[in-house]
This record gives sequence, C-alpha cells and structure tokens, in this order.
Amino acid sequence: MISFVWPDNGPMLAGTGGSETYTAGHVRELTRRGVKAQVVTVGLGEKDGRKDFPDIPFLGLKSMEEISDLTGTVVFVNASYPVKTRNKSALILHCIVDAPDIRAKRQLEIIDKTVIATSIYSGQQWALYLDIPSSRIKIVLPFADPLFGNTKRSKPTKKTRILFAGRLHTHKGIYTMLEMMHDYRMRNNGYSTSIVLAGLHEPIGRTIAQMLQNYPFAHIIPARKTTSSMAQLLAQSDILLMPSVFAEPFGMLSVEAQHAGCRVVASNVGGLPETNCGLLTLIEPRDPAALLHGIEQAVALGQVTKKEREHAADLFTLGTSVDGMLKALSL
Repeated sequence: MISFVWPDNGPMLAGTGGSETYTAGHVRELTRRGVKAQVVTVGLGEKDGRKDFPDIPFLGLKSMEEISDLTGTVVFVNASYPVKTRNKSALILHCIVDAPDIRAKRQLEIIDKTVIATSIYSGQQWALYLDIPSSRIKIVLPFADPLFGNTKRSKPTKKTRILFAGRLHTHKGIYTMLEMMHDYRMRNNGYSTSIVLAGLHEPIGRTIAQMLQNYPFAHIIPARKTTSSMAQLLAQSDILLMPSVFAEPFGMLSVEAQHAGCRVVASNVGGLPETNCGLLTLIEPRDPAALLHGIEQAVALGQVTKKEREHAADLFTLGTSVDGMLKALSL
C-alpha cells in the first residue's frame, strides 16, 4: 500500500492545482497496475475532497497519530505530520520553497525521509533551502493524463482561440494578461480569448472573478473539474497562456496543453522551461508586450501538426512518472 497523506491546509479539490492532479493521477495509475494506493486525509471526515475524485480510494483519519498505523509506504504531500511511520516515509514537494523563518522546521521534517521534487529547478531550490546536496533529492516529473493526448481536436476556426486557464491569482500573471488585452492588436488581429474561472476556492480568486464580471475583451467560462472536460477545452484551443510572474515548481498545465495539440506561451521562469514538448514559446515575465509578441510567434508557427502532437504526447507520460515514483521509493 502506498498512502499519499494530504496536508492539513484543507481538502483535496479537483481543478485547483497541480498537487491535486498529480496525486490523483498517481493513485489511479498505481491502482490500475494492481498496486494498492490511496489518499489519506486527517480531521476532515468525508469532506476531504473525495466527492471530486470518486474513482480513487480515500481514507479519512481522525487524528495524525493514526498515520503511524498505516501499513506500506507513506508519502507526505508538501508537508509532513510529526509522527513516526512503520516504514521509511517520503515527502514530495510540489510547492515553492518556504520562508526563511521556518527553514529549521523544514530541515527537521526531512530527517530519515526520502525527499522528492517535481522538476530539476525545484529540486535545486529545495536543496539550497534545506542545505542538503541536490543528489539527496529525487526528481519525479509530472505528467499529462493520457486523455489529453487522445482527445480529438476540434476543427480550426477563423479566429485564433487563446485560453488562460490558470488559477485567478496574481502569481499566475492574470494582470499581465489583462493589461495586454487592452492592446488594440488583441482585438483586431483575429483572436478569440477565453478566461477560465479557476481558483475560486481562494479569496483572491473570488475577488478577481468579481472584477471580471461583464469583462468586454474575453469570454469568461466556468472552471473545469474533470480531466475529460479540461482535455476537451484544450483541444478546442489553439494557444494556452501561462504568463506566470513567480517561479513555478513545474507547470503541469503546459504539458497537458501540448499533449492536447495546443501551443503554449509561457514565462521563462522556474520549472516552466522544463515543460517543453516541442510546442512551447518562452517569454519574459511581467511584460504585456512580450506576451503579445509570444502570441504572434505562436500564431506564425501555425496549427500543430499530427506529427508534432504525437511527439509531444510521448513526453511526460503518466506511466513514466509513476515509474519514477516507484524508483524513488525503492519499490
């Protein structure tokens, strides 16, 4: 049994971030292979997000002390609980490094644990933060669910379909995009732009969503809560924008879009350059003009060909990611 222990910062909700998608995908693939796996939550009862993931096993514990009774391998997600486990446990760090004032706490947290990061960039940053050799950190790259590579693309339209599907958060570059949208070229060059209302579980997401009510320059569309609906949305888009203004540990959405045959224009920061499946255009962050130029470059490259999409879908696969996880855990 492999138990992925969710941190104590709330339920595991679909459509809210890469940690959720990554964890659910690994549990699904491990289960498909006949390896027992589950998501474990503490103190949330059945309101721990299991309704968003009805196809994977959840175990709700009343207290963190019960983690010590779990058999098999325990993988703490982003943060661990201060309890002993029957076997050597692991801590997988999807998140960015923490503030300096809790460095000592984090250093204690990794004692006797396997430490896993989700990109070379992230692994290096955590090694510096934790003051450990980078060789101590195992890299298990994220993936795109097979649905993204298998979903049929819609026929091209007269207008280039541009999509912003990241969380409505300042970190994701939404304000850079909105500033760019006021450039006359965005309204006169045959572009059709959509913004997904993702991240409404956070106050900042709800605030930005209120600002976007009756927004005249883009279509505002509901968040996608399932893998299939997100794959369909990307397969109906030509260019995905990821103008992040902070160093993302990886950027799974970039890989998912490329598997779906969608070009990606993303900031040249953090782990995003590592997501290149052949359909990625990198730009300087916090620069609306650079974002617009990136769109123009992506348009000039033309529609993604069948061969280009097949090449993209061969990279960052779910199977390869799970193989990496099992190797990191020595299983």
